[in-house]
Amino acid sequence: MRIPFLLALAVAACGNAAPPAVEPVAVESAAVPFDARDAARMGEGRLRYAGGIVLRSEVSWFGGLSALRCPDRCYAVGDAGVFLSFDRVERNGKLVGIENVQGGALRDQDGAAGDKATRDAESLVLSPGGSDALIGFERTNSLWVVPLGQPEWRARQVYRLPEMKDWPLNGGAETLAMLPGGVPLVIAEEAAGGGDRPGIAIGAVKRPDGTRANLAFRYRPPADFSPTDAALLDDERLIILNRAFSPLTGVAMALVEVPLADIREGATVSGREIVRLRPPASIDNMEGIDIRREGERVFIYLVSDDNFNAAQRTLLLKFELLLE
Repeated sequence: MRIPFLLALAVAACGNAAPPAVEPVAVESAAVPFDARDAARMGEGRLRYAGGIVLRSEVSWFGGLSALRCPDRCYAVGDAGVFLSFDRVERNGKLVGIENVQGGALRDQDGAAGDKATRDAESLVLSPGGSDALIGFERTNSLWVVPLGQPEWRARQVYRLPEMKDWPLNGGAETLAMLPGGVPLVIAEEAAGGGDRPGIAIGAVKRPDGTRANLAFRYRPPADFSPTDAALLDDERLIILNRAFSPLTGVAMALVEVPLADIREGATVSGREIVRLRPPASIDNMEGIDIRREGERVFIYLVSDDNFNAAQRTLLLKFELLLE
């Protein structure tokens, strides 16, 4: 299953100090309610709360988590060039903690670690076979293929797509999703000059001669929001996580459902907003999303980026998405 994933990339290519290698990380978790002011409130719209925790660690580089994937074991990347893996702890269907946490620096092809200027990891997907991670970086506007299950998380390939060359340095590859058939999709957090965000479905276009090309489109988020991550709901729909911040109203998040059929060359897609959350709901700077199916039930996991700011929190939340 690795071949289509890497082939698509090959075609497309036409804060704080991190630990030196993968090592165990002590992380504490404490339960958070959905609404600290109303214990009876257990969701909003089609979202039903299934537990959530705030994560804390004494290690200086823990935090800044910007993307999340939870096929079984969970993986996350952070602003300071950190890769984490951990197991969820759930009881009676509720998320209550994490365990077996491993963390380490994302290293380039030469084995060198970096800092936020060169390792601002913002997005993450796993290859269809689960053996590799594809990680998107702001500032360098690059994509790395990183093998999993190794003594260290070192890039095997580094790609800089021509379409991403002029993406904003601090608003680049914020969103990654893996489409059916092993097609990576990347969306910028911001657009040069403002407006709709550029997106690419890598290797999605099959030419008459059998070669493949990238599909370029644009994403229009809800007003005053920016896309931060996305995950497949099923083979026909994508859920995009969007966040907003205002000094007057604080943080907010919105989930938008986008039909995959709308993602066409040159199209501008906006989708349909399915839920919006603001405090007093227990949210923060929500940047990572993944979706798991258990039979006919659908669960959404969200993680927040605390920006290494003591006034913010690293939250890991679980919701059940009620299907229409």
